[in-house]
Amino acid sequence: MRDRARTGRAASVALLALLLGTAADRAFADMTVFAGTTTAARTTVGATLGLSLQPVGLEFEYADTSSGRRAGNRALRTGLFNLMLGASFPGGGRIRVYGTAGAGVYRESLAEQARTGLAASGGGGIYLRLAGPFRIRLDYRLLALRGDSLRRRPRRVYAGLDMAF
Repeated sequence: MRDRARTGRAASVALLALLLGTAADRAFADMTVFAGTTTAARTTVGATLGLSLQPVGLEFEYADTSSGRRAGNRALRTGLFNLMLGASFPGGGRIRVYGTAGAGVYRESLAEQARTGLAASGGGGIYLRLAGPFRIRLDYRLLALRGDSLRRRPRRVYAGLDMAF
């Protein structure tokens, strides 16, 4: 039984090394600045910084949903580390689809109250290549806020300008 578990782990590590090793020659970094909306029709702005080894990538994302001018709106800030898995369509690679899952922290405030806790996220989107290193990024995220959050499962959709380098 133990040998079977060791063999399974060794095979998983070998497969991951093969995936990363074959894709390492296509590694690049990218940065996205974005604006979007939440399910509560509130504006979210933010930025990401990522490293892609294609098809696997890592990114850090910061997003800020301000409270706006209306009383009773909560402000939400998130800092998330995400694992991304993507694929390009055949025939030029102008469109790249991806899925993402990650975790990090959030800070939520409403009037004089503030809460900080752990957050998880999942979602996906597409990159549309424009010209040179520039792409448009469209993204959907479902967040899961742990702890004493006012809204446990906010969603957001955003569009951004991405630059690969």
